[in-house]
Amino acid sequence: FDYLDSRSGADEVVMKRELPQGDWLYITRYLAPATDLNTLRFYISKRLEGSDSEVLKALNEDSLFLLTDSELSDVKISDTPNGVGVEVAGAVYQYFSKQYISEGETLKSYRITLNQHDVSPPYR
Repeated sequence: FDYLDSRSGADEVVMKRELPQGDWLYITRYLAPATDLNTLRFYISKRLEGSDSEVLKALNEDSLFLLTDSELSDVKISDTPNGVGVEVAGAVYQYFSKQYISEGETLKSYRITLNQHDVSPPYR
């Protein structure tokens, strides 16, 4: 699982969603080598202009708030009064419950509410 600690870039942008507060939620997919799991990376950012490759470059230099091996089809996003609700099925490798966006000299905070359904088989 060395890829979980690496800052290697994601391979594709798989979701862009404007949030009611005016910022954007981005989800990228990292396509892992055959022996590892693909992962989704979640970000909140100001709107990023440009092609998907330019957006990927900017996001790969930003801080993610969630890293999971969930399939995109198992991800549900909802608006909450003070942030974003995220529901995933699968393992969560990294999660931060707050995300900050700078607005000039002030910070806007987003509360990230996570609902995880672990679908892995039980250990024996």
